[in-house]
Amino acid sequence: MIDHEENLLAGSELFGDLPPADRKQILELCSTFSVPAKKAVFHQGDPGKEMYIVTSGRLKISVVSAEGKELSFFILKKGDIFGELALLDGERRSATITAIEPCELLVLHHRDFRGLLEKHQQIGLKLLSILAGRVRATTDLYEDSVFIEIPGRLAARLLDLAAEHGIESSEGLLLDLKLSQYELGTLINASRESVNKQLKAWQSQGVIRIVDGKVLIPAPHLLESLV
Repeated sequence: MIDHEENLLAGSELFGDLPPADRKQILELCSTFSVPAKKAVFHQGDPGKEMYIVTSGRLKISVVSAEGKELSFFILKKGDIFGELALLDGERRSATITAIEPCELLVLHHRDFRGLLEKHQQIGLKLLSILAGRVRATTDLYEDSVFIEIPGRLAARLLDLAAEHGIESSEGLLLDLKLSQYELGTLINASRESVNKQLKAWQSQGVIRIVDGKVLIPAPHLLESLV
């Protein structure tokens, strides 16, 4: 397990540039945490004392409005980090993190994380790059929800998810991630009913297929033409 985690840090955007000895020290600072599917790691508004590194499984980052409407921003996968923002500004959690499937996490506590930032300047620079990428993605999601109709938004998000989680097969590109129609709706700021209607239309047209609850894209260029 240790070798697996060392390889994970070596391939991570945040810690990959550190010498092996430093990555080993980071692992010694971490504890492990298991999360079952559909369980929240923490909720929006919770106090933040730890950051997390995904060692297996996938999770979603989402926020919920005062009216109870949920909007999801990212799907986290192996090697991704989350929870770092509350450690930087000392504020409460800005979003809820929920496991889509069973997950294993490494947990790094506030006092240790701050020490790493002081010791390794490159971690801070990489962290800024990661945060900037998430801000850009959030901005794109907002702009899409304002300027692009639901079919275009859904097509674009399915292609993005397939690029991150897709598996090539003889039948096309399989999105190796089970997301409910409600969860897809939260990713594009649309209702479950709207997503259901569009997926059914695309299935009848041969644009997509649903295989064991997963989306199969037989010809990605058909979806690309809808973006």
